[in-house]
Amino acid sequence: MWARKFFTNTASTCDETPDAIVVFIDDKCSKANCANVMHGETKYKVSDTCNVTKPYKLIKEAFSKANEYVVVETYKTTSSCSTLSQTAAYSLGKCLAINNRRSIQCFQSPAGNVTVKYYNATDCSEGNNYLNVPAYTNSSDNCVNSSYKAYITVVESTSTASHSTSASASSNVPNPTSTPIDSSDSSVSGSLDTLSNEASSSTGQTTTSTLESDNPGISTGAIIGIVVGVLVAVLVVAWFVWYRRRFTKNGDSDADKREGAYAQASSPKSDQKSTDTGVTDFSSSIGLGPQSLAGLWDDELIATSRIPRDKVLVQQLINRGGYGEVYYGLYNGQRVALKTLLPELRKSIKHVNQLLDEVRLLAMLDHPRVVHFVGIAWDSLSDLCIVLEYMEGGDLRALLASYEAQGHDVGFDHTKVTIALHVAHALTYLHSLDPPVLHRDLKSKNVLLTSDLQAKITDFGISRERADKTMTAGVGTSLWMAPEVMMGERYDDKADMFSFGVMLSELDLHTLPYSHAKHNLSSSGHKMPAAEALYHLQTVLREL
Repeated sequence: MWARKFFTNTASTCDETPDAIVVFIDDKCSKANCANVMHGETKYKVSDTCNVTKPYKLIKEAFSKANEYVVVETYKTTSSCSTLSQTAAYSLGKCLAINNRRSIQCFQSPAGNVTVKYYNATDCSEGNNYLNVPAYTNSSDNCVNSSYKAYITVVESTSTASHSTSASASSNVPNPTSTPIDSSDSSVSGSLDTLSNEASSSTGQTTTSTLESDNPGISTGAIIGIVVGVLVAVLVVAWFVWYRRRFTKNGDSDADKREGAYAQASSPKSDQKSTDTGVTDFSSSIGLGPQSLAGLWDDELIATSRIPRDKVLVQQLINRGGYGEVYYGLYNGQRVALKTLLPELRKSIKHVNQLLDEVRLLAMLDHPRVVHFVGIAWDSLSDLCIVLEYMEGGDLRALLASYEAQGHDVGFDHTKVTIALHVAHALTYLHSLDPPVLHRDLKSKNVLLTSDLQAKITDFGISRERADKTMTAGVGTSLWMAPEVMMGERYDDKADMFSFGVMLSELDLHTLPYSHAKHNLSSSGHKMPAAEALYHLQTVLREL
């Protein structure tokens, strides 16, 4: 093995902390000694270390003067993170040009969470972000897409030793439990270009270490305070129950018209909003909602699905859409995904009701190819969050983007066929319910993967992906829509099957739907945007 250090400071003498280190597994060490290299239009200083036998020790020593650094491990793709093939380490914050087309950056959020981001541009522009690798404080159980692990390491010093979040207490770098490095799984160019393959999906997320202070015990005064507090709480609850019963007797029919009030919810087993074909359409249902927190207890499905809010630990934002947010978190030590409304929408009657509609549907679904519903938690109406199974492998769209970036062979292999089969099983289950359930927004972004690439479908409600190239004004995720949905006509479960067919084309070619059509020139001589391509499609459909 040999290692190459990269320095963005072109005046560097190569003896300070590097911006990146890549450990290669071949014997092609070029023995560069603070030499200049070009990646696209970016110049670097590089320095090589040959005959490396302890790569993690080398990385630790190189970053000894830094506060933190990120290590990304790449594994043989069929090994489920058991056969290590390459290791790299990066400093935080720097945008590094991988080659003349791509770049990488270790991004740290204000909360301290770290994500390794990959871009289809050399300037790390957010609109070109195509892959994200979350950095954990302990990489042992965080295999992503069967091939990747990343973790953040805090450099231990005299003043910060008690706050170290290193995965290894003795050396501050991990000692991997995987099998030895397999040199047959990688070809190395000796530059940052190979780092473009060290990426995964955006759904696995960063965890942070929390220091717990010593508990000195509870004093007598504290015990008295607790008892008094409990008595006060009991009195408040008793008064609330009395008031609510009195309020119900008076039959105040104007309650739902007051500011911030919510109309009473109907169970999805009875008065569902349905299409003309008798197919339940939960994703567009507005429904009704509770007048207060007590109203939630009157809904059987909501009440029986509740889990303690204080047992739910929110850790890091995974995704933000036009209506909601998804966070990585923990529930009773179990990794979960947490779905909430955007802060500005948490007092909206419409959006709170949509969130509750999704809970009612999820509580009735039970299939191994549908993301598992854990429960719903709240302390107040503005604090509602859906707790779902956490999928380590991210979403299918990110996996296909990585395939495209890495030049993966197009066509169907065993992995792709398995994913397609799993989605088909999920749709068969939904459409066999009575009444049938339409997903209505089936696309690669809504197919989530386990660490060993087992597929499950998700997003039955208000959570929508951010507006991007797959979204157009007024038509939503139209690239996957069936013609009858796009035209505003009646539709049934066949609309989901059309979307499934579009998703199969993604599995085949790795690209977004209609990407080849968009590459054709429009009448003005420019690349045809998605909206124009869809407009032409609608025009053709109207003429049929």
